[in-house]
Amino acid sequence: MTIDNISLIVDLLILAAVTVFYTGFYVWFNFRRKDLDRATTGLRGGAFVLIVLAVVAGIVGLWGELTFPLFGSYNVFFFDPLTLFALLIGAFGLTVWFRLPTSFVGVFGVVVGCGIMLYGVRAYQLGLTSDPLETLLLYLAFGALAIGSIVPTLFVDWFIMGPKFPNVQPIASTETPEYPRMWTALLGAFMALTFLAGLAAMLYAFSIVWAHLA
Repeated sequence: MTIDNISLIVDLLILAAVTVFYTGFYVWFNFRRKDLDRATTGLRGGAFVLIVLAVVAGIVGLWGELTFPLFGSYNVFFFDPLTLFALLIGAFGLTVWFRLPTSFVGVFGVVVGCGIMLYGVRAYQLGLTSDPLETLLLYLAFGALAIGSIVPTLFVDWFIMGPKFPNVQPIASTETPEYPRMWTALLGAFMALTFLAGLAAMLYAFSIVWAHLA
């Protein structure tokens, strides 16, 4: 018997995107109000939720890698990126929770994002799914989101956790950005990527659930 976990995988992606978006908005809103205590607390709350999601996604991903529930290249296509994604959000959650530099996770995210995009492009070339374009867009969106994670991790290290814990800063910095408009643009672009990734996952989930429940 083949066990189908694809809908659960997409659901986890949606939950992760929603968590990242809300956490980002929460932190930015309170940062602009100069309320770093509330911003830090919100960041840790979001980090905890991401750790929970990472545990579930990691279990599903490793189970898929070890038991080969699907067939052929589908196992690689679905469960390799899920495992990498679980590692990424789990690492971010843990570094925030233990007040460690998160920029390491941002660098990790660049590599993971490039890998996820590669999986999506190659699967599109091979026509692995019945919805090749939608699947490609999903992989490109989350790959771009992973790559873009370098921006908020640096911002967190320098301006959210850095003022209280200067040792997490990659390079010693002032407590507020010297180029606020640049950071607003970069973080705004990341939030837009998060929204688009979540939207792509929701549209894909609708297609998957509608077809798989039938």
